[in-house]
Amino acid sequence: MDDKRIVEMIYENNEEGLHAAEKKYRGLCYSIAANVLAQAEDCEECVNDALLALWNNIPPEKPDNLCAYIARLVKNLALKRTRSNNMWKRRANYNAAGDELLELIPDGMSLAEEYEVKQIGEVVNKFLAKLPERDRNVFIMRYWYRDTVPEVSRQMNLSESLIKSLCERLRKRLRDELAKEGIIV
Repeated sequence: MDDKRIVEMIYENNEEGLHAAEKKYRGLCYSIAANVLAQAEDCEECVNDALLALWNNIPPEKPDNLCAYIARLVKNLALKRTRSNNMWKRRANYNAAGDELLELIPDGMSLAEEYEVKQIGEVVNKFLAKLPERDRNVFIMRYWYRDTVPEVSRQMNLSESLIKSLCERLRKRLRDELAKEGIIV
């Protein structure tokens, strides 16, 4: 069943739409949760919470891209669960991917810095839009879905050394873009 039909069914409060979304995206959602959370039980609960949030958010929302929407829901829920479980005991691969980008994004979330964070998001979105599809996919897999280098390598059918060097070059290009926009890194 296509995503537009699934969204329409959920919008009409038809439970079959939710079952179709679950059947289509449970594996992806679990994978995203597992990249952030260490416990299988936490992953399952996170996926179930994301499906519940999907049901509760449609309506009023009507997402154009169901896959991205549910992926964002599960990622945000997994991150929230990680923070609530124990902020300092994250999985090593989650920290590794996050640490690589942390040097580009300033710490803190004071009210004065919220505007800059929004600017950073806009620069990152423009940066991703300009990338070739392969590079964009690698960046998103590594830094959004938090896949490990071996996972990205396997999924993209590229060597791990190429993935590592590509990620390094992409971070440098992003750093340059941020600097060009006046965002100090």
